Amino acid sequence: MQNEVMNKPRMVLLSNSLALVSAVNDRVLRFGRGIGCVAMVLMVFAILLQVFYRYVLNNALPWPEEAARAFMIWMMAVVAPSAYRAAGFVSIDMFPGLLPEKIRSVLMFMILLLCTLVIVIMLQHAWAHYCAPLLFDSSGLNRLLQESGINRLLGTNLRFKTAYIYLAMSVLSIVMLSVSVELFLRQIGRFLGLAKDLPPSGRDHGTEET
Repeated sequence: MQNEVMNKPRMVLLSNSLALVSAVNDRVLRFGRGIGCVAMVLMVFAILLQVFYRYVLNNALPWPEEAARAFMIWMMAVVAPSAYRAAGFVSIDMFPGLLPEKIRSVLMFMILLLCTLVIVIMLQHAWAHYCAPLLFDSSGLNRLLQESGINRLLGTNLRFKTAYIYLAMSVLSIVMLSVSVELFLRQIGRFLGLAKDLPPSGRDHGTEET
């Protein structure tokens, strides 16, 4: 009874912290999946447009390949955190399934720790690459800005830099770190035997449930 009284404040703190992080991730990941859908549609449109111009009009445009590649990278960046949260990446779970619950929880915690370390390293490299002074302007997409008349209409001299595409990796890493925090809190709750007292994982929004 005394242990339950002592553990109650910890349980409330863990539950409230998890609820806050989970609510933030719900909204961010839902927004990311929406952006991912738009990016996929635009990517397909750019590819089909280039096919039409190249093989029907025999006059290939200079920008669709680069635009499609940019949309693909951003689509991956904003959708991958949802897959990470839902344990949607390729994994081998036969061995963990044979372990006792406590040992399995420790193993999953160590895996999460390793994944988080990789994400932190990836964020450091991604941000350094984004800030690199040698990144050049995107020739194809800059031609699109000129030929579309956007700069002339707005009276500006906008230029599209390749760094804008590489920024996707920094966004990916930051969101995945937020997801890691949620998964850590949930794993701690499972290890302490508080899984039933934790907020729901929001499986409908792409959260992992194991």
